[in-house]
Amino acid sequence: MSKRSFLAIVCAIAVLTPLASAEAQRGRDDWRPDNRTDWELLGSAQIGTRLERDVIEVGRREGRFQSIGFTVTGGEARIEDLRIVYGGGQSEDLRVREVFKPGTRSRPIDLGRGGEFIQRIEITYRAFGPVKIDFYGEKRRGPEWALLGCQRVGFLETKDVIRVGRREGAFRALKLQVNDGTLRLNRMRVVFGDRSSQVLDVRAAIPKGTETRPIDLDGRRRVIERIELDYLPSLNLKRGPEVCVLALEAGGHGPGRR
Repeated sequence: MSKRSFLAIVCAIAVLTPLASAEAQRGRDDWRPDNRTDWELLGSAQIGTRLERDVIEVGRREGRFQSIGFTVTGGEARIEDLRIVYGGGQSEDLRVREVFKPGTRSRPIDLGRGGEFIQRIEITYRAFGPVKIDFYGEKRRGPEWALLGCQRVGFLETKDVIRVGRREGAFRALKLQVNDGTLRLNRMRVVFGDRSSQVLDVRAAIPKGTETRPIDLDGRRRVIERIELDYLPSLNLKRGPEVCVLALEAGGHGPGRR
């Protein structure tokens, strides 16, 4: 190969490599909010002509989100900052500092705590006319958890039963979600289809808006008939917390943890 040919090949690679990288980034940034497989509408903000803050309540949803994006319609707006508040009370501040024209959308913004549920989104902005901002979440791909059932803990209640039956199939791990208050759980007894059982000592206070880590089930007995919950006594006169039990199917990916 001549020196001239070699230099020509090197120059071509140098030109094409940035183009390929830019094309890959453009493909990721060109997200579509109408892609119902990955993106879900979290909420909207209707804003006027001034500098102010707004809060979009998201609340508990079936999925978690690994990134968010938003669209701007009706007018021009400068988005200053976003604060993502998660179910456990932790938050994440995201600096945007960009002007968005009507009909445009943001790039996907990765979430540092993408494994948690979003409680609300706080936005600081400056609008140049009536503007609507729609927030979308990109669902996190991961193990599929099935909701087995929920119970509202009553005043002075110490026990509850969530009946599952055989319709849901076999499971390999469980976890609890708690809403509307702190749950004081002593233990959980899982009764399987063959009438055997597994007792899981928890002995902990689970704050509202949080969930436990996955709890492994005995691999020999996976079909669940019912789940018995044993609470620690509480004298709280307010509305009791809601506890939901989720299960990871036996064929699901991702290890459980004790």
